[in-house]
Amino acid sequence: MGLDAGRGSYAFRVAPFAAAAVLVWAAVIVGSSIDWALYALSIALLLLAGAVRFTALSGRFEGVLSSLVFLAAVAVLRDSAGGIGSGVAVVSLIPVFYTALYGRSLRWLYVVLGGVTVFYLAPIVLVGPPEYPATQYRAALFTVVVAAIIGLATRHLVNDVRHQVAEAVERERMLGQVNEVVRGLHGGSQSRLEVCEAARTIGAASMAILYEPVPGSHTMRSTAISGADAEPIEISTHRRSAVTEAFASGQPQMITEDVEAHVGSLVLWEAAGRPESILYEPLMRAGEPVGVLVVGWPANVTAHDPRATVVALLAHEAAAVIDRADALSELTDMASTDPLTHLPNRRAWDARVAGALAAGQRFTIAMLDFDHFKEFNDTHGHPAGDRLLRDTTAAWREQVRAGDLLARLGGEEFGLLLINCDTPRATEVIERLRGVVSGEQTCSAGFASWRPGESGDDVLARADSALYEAKDSGRDRVCMSV
Repeated sequence: MGLDAGRGSYAFRVAPFAAAAVLVWAAVIVGSSIDWALYALSIALLLLAGAVRFTALSGRFEGVLSSLVFLAAVAVLRDSAGGIGSGVAVVSLIPVFYTALYGRSLRWLYVVLGGVTVFYLAPIVLVGPPEYPATQYRAALFTVVVAAIIGLATRHLVNDVRHQVAEAVERERMLGQVNEVVRGLHGGSQSRLEVCEAARTIGAASMAILYEPVPGSHTMRSTAISGADAEPIEISTHRRSAVTEAFASGQPQMITEDVEAHVGSLVLWEAAGRPESILYEPLMRAGEPVGVLVVGWPANVTAHDPRATVVALLAHEAAAVIDRADALSELTDMASTDPLTHLPNRRAWDARVAGALAAGQRFTIAMLDFDHFKEFNDTHGHPAGDRLLRDTTAAWREQVRAGDLLARLGGEEFGLLLINCDTPRATEVIERLRGVVSGEQTCSAGFASWRPGESGDDVLARADSALYEAKDSGRDRVCMSV
């Protein structure tokens, strides 16, 4: 503690020691033959010690200068009262206690202990009997040893307390960050990556990886990675690793030795900079593990480290966040998916067309409609009609590019959105879809390409008009809006 803590704080700390000093200076005159000149000099040195403590120079040396001046004051007081028999030497322990309690550097405690050694041994060597007989060597040595033990032990206890306080403050700060991060995780599509980035940031880690089981298999896949430039990877649950052990047991695993032998993936470990300490924290949901959050540090970190503690807390919250994200994703899919064909519905179609317009993409819209579908239902029944739609749309999915969109717009009508597709290519794709209609059924189609200034509904209306033209022309054909 330096002077930056404030004079009020310093006065509070020094008050007990000052009171003891005043008591000694007052008590020494009782029953002693006093050399008043030396006594006055000792008081002057005592006041100087107090004054020096408030100087910037003393703050730089953490109060050691005032401690040494104080020892000089006690030494003069001892001389004024007759030497070693005055009984005031024990006051020399005050600077030892004070430095051990409030000093920041151990070296200053050693300096003060050196001053105490000089305080006891110098008079025996330089002055000698009768005030300082040689027989006091042993007592002086024992006193210095005891002072050193007391000072170092006190210093050790103070350091332990400071370390615990620092850990508590850091833990509180990290817990506050966890609360802020958890409030910011809304369960969106990036929730898994956000959890990993939060674990790496709050835990001051070098990497964070989330592993989750692959449904219907005996593997676990890295579903999010932060701090490592690597592709997602899968590891077998039959292979022994800290990942699989944490997942199977539901208990965290902290690996600090022989890390390479425990990691689930050497590729990810090396991509993350070969961390020396790795925490494998299971994500629990209703008492069952649903994933493993892997967090690595470049230096040694114990299981009781505040960083590991906050990662464990974040993992607990992350399970709920990911669960909420999956539920929201499922609800979103249900709201935008046709339950019969599992194709996107009209809601998803409108959103995708609006996105293409906002992005300035050139696109073509095709409308496809099954020929004589009502008669097919009347003849074969609605279950057969549903089967026709399911089988045909399953075949259509395989013919559509990843960037395009096939959607059920209603009944037996389907929309096809083709991005950056010219007329010959659009015709080829539509004919290919018509060629894989299930059974002996046929379908008609009409398509239109977007023109500058048109809305999505305008293009759709022209494609619908082209579809009706195909129907009116005899069905089982494709017509283009001109």
